[in-house]
Amino acid sequence: MFKYGPEITEQQLLEHSLLLEGKLINQIGNQDEVNIWLGNTKNKGALGNAIQACYFGVPANSIKGADFNFHNIELKVTPVKKVKPSKRNNMITLAAKERLVLTIINYMEDWKYPFETSPLIKKSNEMLLIFYLHELDTEIRDMKILKSQKFTIPLEDWPTIREDYEIITNKIKAGLAHELSESDTIYLSACTKGAGKGKDFRQQPFSEIKAKQRAFSFKNSYMTNYFNSIYDPSYIESLSIHQSESLTQYIDNKFMPFENMNIEQVTKQLNYLPSTTIDTDKGFLPRLSAKILDVKDTNLNNLEQFQKANIKFKTIRLRKDKANNQDMSFPNIDFEEILNVPFEDSSWNELFAETKYLFVLFEETAEGTFFRKSLLWNMSHKDLVNLEKLYNHLKQMLLDKTIEINIIEKNGREYWQDNTPKKAFIPNIHIRTKGTKQHSTTILPDGRLIKKKCLFLNKEYIHSLFN
Repeated sequence: MFKYGPEITEQQLLEHSLLLEGKLINQIGNQDEVNIWLGNTKNKGALGNAIQACYFGVPANSIKGADFNFHNIELKVTPVKKVKPSKRNNMITLAAKERLVLTIINYMEDWKYPFETSPLIKKSNEMLLIFYLHELDTEIRDMKILKSQKFTIPLEDWPTIREDYEIITNKIKAGLAHELSESDTIYLSACTKGAGKGKDFRQQPFSEIKAKQRAFSFKNSYMTNYFNSIYDPSYIESLSIHQSESLTQYIDNKFMPFENMNIEQVTKQLNYLPSTTIDTDKGFLPRLSAKILDVKDTNLNNLEQFQKANIKFKTIRLRKDKANNQDMSFPNIDFEEILNVPFEDSSWNELFAETKYLFVLFEETAEGTFFRKSLLWNMSHKDLVNLEKLYNHLKQMLLDKTIEINIIEKNGREYWQDNTPKKAFIPNIHIRTKGTKQHSTTILPDGRLIKKKCLFLNKEYIHSLFN
């Protein structure tokens, strides 16, 4: 039986970990011992403890410091899940089921350390990652281990993760730990951690306002990209970022030289000869943005770094006639989700608290269309609070069954009205119907039909971001 100790080399440890691949959880060691660990349903780390104790011979919870303390390697056991095929792609893919939590943020101490000597780096720069497939309706003991891999922070990610760390610690120094959001950062995030329900608030050093307990973690999107790169590597277009450059620096350095140029100047500078024009092709501006970033794929969401950071790309075109400017729409609202899912676990929270957006702004003038600016944007703490207010207001309306729907016939057409919150309910964000299709309805949890609705960012708010 393998028993980790000072006589075990790192190579022997890693070779032993590879033998986990393909095993079911119940095959990692003595079944009675495994079942004892897994039977403790209150212990969220039970699976990690089971593998540590039953497979590697390291008594769980008995060692201060790294789990494999003679080699300073931390053990992390983390799930992946199957992702349903999309309409465009019939293949089932695998994705990280959750973010990888690294260590609890100590608001009182962590801000004192530079990134390179921080407790975070000591805890997370060298980890042994064990990935297993989480499947619904399958007991954890019957789930399969897919991959074992030693992780160190890739050199190309180091500047971006350092920048993320500094964004988080700078907020703590500014007395704004209570305003931390996962969308503040690119790869490393400050995720909420604890039981919830108001029980997990902590003191912060530069403000009297208590902040939610949070942990340093690698984002779900970062872990999905990392897992697929080692489990089933395939070609994904990547930005050519220098090892000394962060992702935000790269984006700024690419777009800034073209600010306030008209699109003819931009295409000439890029030696790009488009076959269509801005007035005849909706894809013209996304393609031009891709050329500025020096990539081939016009869907920038497919770029490796954008997938890792969960960055979504949107072009914005300010019209010469301001009346033609539009609010920015997001996917249709799911009323069943609003009724049954708390805000923190909702798609709304994912859209705005866990996602960054690259906005690329073009402006139409009498002299032509100009590229103005790019902006990596995430929703502010204040707007997230308001968004949660809107979500919970709709939830209460669904619970109380107070949504009123009226259908008025006029000149042979049906006009639908309801009493869901209007644009003035909260600043900057609203819900309403999108388009005028007569049959675009959805079903409320009580069985009634209502016009489909979307979330929108107000156009006035979007434009204010660039002023």
